[in-house]
Amino acid sequence: GINAESGSSGINAEYGQELEEALSRRNTNPTQSPEYKTLQSDVYERNKELEMMRTAHARVKKQLSEKSGELDHCQKRLDVLEEEVYSLRKRVEELKKELTTREDEVDMRNNQIRKLQRTLDECSEQNETLQAQNSSLELRLRQRTDAMFNPAQRRGLSDGESDEE
Repeated sequence: GINAESGSSGINAEYGQELEEALSRRNTNPTQSPEYKTLQSDVYERNKELEMMRTAHARVKKQLSEKSGELDHCQKRLDVLEEEVYSLRKRVEELKKELTTREDEVDMRNNQIRKLQRTLDECSEQNETLQAQNSSLELRLRQRTDAMFNPAQRRGLSDGESDEE
């Protein structure tokens, strides 16, 4: 039993010494220790950084909000412009079809004009031929009429007629 008592008193003495050291550390003013001042300085710097980051975050968040608004506006404008482009392309296709139709009409009319011009040219040619024949016939008629009424020419005409016949 004595050995057990002497072993436990050794353990108690060991714990007692540690307890005293812990109490002495506790009783000293912790704000005066260099570790505390270093930690306090680190906390201050980190709080400053945190505040700067919060300010930067708020600024970036505001910019993001503004840019999101601009993006929404641009997207709406893009939608409107795409609709206008669609309408314009549709109108261009309509105009192309109309142009093709008009070009076909112009080609058809040009063909009609060329055909009418050929017909006019043929008629003009026939008219010239007929006018030449008419002039020749009128001349012959005048000559015969004159010969019938003028006996002197009549003799000359008779001679000429016999040559023709």
